[in-house]
Amino acid sequence: METQKNVSSNQLQVHRKDILTAGNLLSLFRVLILPFVIIVHQNNDLRPDLLLVLLTVSIVFSDFLDGYLSRKLNQVTELGKWLDPITDKICAFVLFTYVWWIGWVPLWFYLLVILRDLFILTGSFFIKQKRGKVAMSVMTGKVAVFIMSLYWISLVFFPDHESSTMILKYASTVMLIISGGVYFVRGYRILKVGVEFK
Repeated sequence: METQKNVSSNQLQVHRKDILTAGNLLSLFRVLILPFVIIVHQNNDLRPDLLLVLLTVSIVFSDFLDGYLSRKLNQVTELGKWLDPITDKICAFVLFTYVWWIGWVPLWFYLLVILRDLFILTGSFFIKQKRGKVAMSVMTGKVAVFIMSLYWISLVFFPDHESSTMILKYASTVMLIISGGVYFVRGYRILKVGVEFK
């Protein structure tokens, strides 16, 4: 995550052309881990083991670490502002496609995840085309991703805790809808009203 809040331009310098930064490499690292998560889970008869724990922790930790390093090392980039949310969406797509494929999440929830992310990516593309900049993620989006992560972890690592998993499923649903609404309003203000953004 490149940042979790908007900051003024004198606090955070965006390096437009830098590519091989610590944050960007960590985002790519998250994507590369995904196939191994699925392979390990399948090979262990859909049961969690230590290796699966380590892989999952690596994905979650790198998601927090990439934003921290980007800010700490003053390496926030235009590419990173695209790469981080896209990486989050790739992770969500792959991991929830997997648990839907094995029958652990309902189709309606899976479609909600996919359609929301497609909506956000489409809006981000139009903002980039019209304003020439990438809008950073909003906090409600980050909260939605966090709760979805907890839901996936509960499904995979605590399959017997049905009540907790149910709560996380509906909490994820609420946050997906709320964050989608926040992104819509924010995108409208940027595109139509001309509100400035970082």
